Amino acid sequence: MASTPQILPVTCPYCRAKFAAPIQRVVDVGQDPGLKVALLQGRLNVATCPQCGNTGMLNAPFIYHDPEKELALCFVPTDLGLPAAEQQKLIGDLTNAVLNSLPPEKRKGYLLQPQIFFSLRGLIDTILQADGVTKEMIEAQRAKGELIFKLLDARSDERLRQLVKEHDAELDYEFFQTLTATMETARADGKQDLAQRLLALRTRLLELTTVGKRAVAQQKAIESLGEKVTREDLLQKMIECEDEDQLQAYVALGRPLLDYTFFLALTEKINAAQAGGKSEEVQRLTDLRDKILKLQAEFDAEVTAALQRAADLLRKILQSQDREATAREHLREIDNTFFAILTANIAQAEEKGQKEIADDLKQVGDLILTLLQESAPPEIKLINQLLQAEHPEGTKKILEENATLVTSDLIEMMDLMAEDLKHGGHDEAAQRLRDIRTQAAAMIGEK
Repeated sequence: MASTPQILPVTCPYCRAKFAAPIQRVVDVGQDPGLKVALLQGRLNVATCPQCGNTGMLNAPFIYHDPEKELALCFVPTDLGLPAAEQQKLIGDLTNAVLNSLPPEKRKGYLLQPQIFFSLRGLIDTILQADGVTKEMIEAQRAKGELIFKLLDARSDERLRQLVKEHDAELDYEFFQTLTATMETARADGKQDLAQRLLALRTRLLELTTVGKRAVAQQKAIESLGEKVTREDLLQKMIECEDEDQLQAYVALGRPLLDYTFFLALTEKINAAQAGGKSEEVQRLTDLRDKILKLQAEFDAEVTAALQRAADLLRKILQSQDREATAREHLREIDNTFFAILTANIAQAEEKGQKEIADDLKQVGDLILTLLQESAPPEIKLINQLLQAEHPEGTKKILEENATLVTSDLIEMMDLMAEDLKHGGHDEAAQRLRDIRTQAAAMIGEK
């Protein structure tokens, strides 16, 4: 089978020592889609050098074949230093390996003229662009990766603070997603020291960045409000709050309670302070009321804009001739608001008896879920797999098979997801995840 790796002599990219390692010379994603994921995540043709102990991706030549998109891409590393004749022979051998693995009716002309790449970056960019990922998106993601290592190399906390100040606008939610994915990739590759450094960086950035401070404030707000918050509780929390980000979180979380009754209660407190001659308290509570009204207006405007963006995106995907490519291009824009709009449209279509429209919308939802699962970090994929398995035997088996992913970070991620499920009204799923979390924690001796 063409997708079977071969044991070949290789050179360590770090110390130049020679050793033998399994090499995937034919990356045929038609036969094995998992090879594409491994390549894009930097896990293809990875080996540990017996001489220096370093683990990394080897500069080994291979051919990438995607029959669906009719892509034939040859990677021929420049450091092989092959003469032109040997280079052409290598490309011919790789091409023949693909051709010989296919039945005659699937051998097409594009396979005879593969694109040649001397750098892995160029080959990967071509794959991503064929998936609908634009050059701008690739460059933006690459810039995030470079910024991560720039921050990681900061020699002092003072230098890190300076870099955060310079790049604060770039250190957004997507940046933290990229940072987490980089950390998990390092852990999956056995680079525990790098993974720990990235974890420490993420923890510090949560304290220093605007988006990090806001996330921490939101978490504190969620914890302080509890499960059944009343208008009186919310008002008291806001009166006592001294943190701007936390106040903003209270407004967002308690928006349904910010009605006439809420503001009447706040006005009564202002009037009581005025009657008691507490001028400073009157001013403080009046300023608080103005601030809450302003934040409420901003929040409502953001929600309205987000709903409109989600509706526009859903319409764009539905009307596209290539829905998968369009969805991939806008995958980063898909969030809970998008799924809320999608669900509302499905419900509306079903209510009106428009079965074809409802089914079409459901197909879009299934497509997007598939794409999101493809791009999800290994931990998220594992959690989704666990939620679908039988508890406790099925989940135990999956956890044991993925023991390298069972870490403190996974436990923390399960805690956060369980809370999200609970706040979203999915109590049964939340409890199920907590039960699985207990299993996982027992494996590593955590509570």
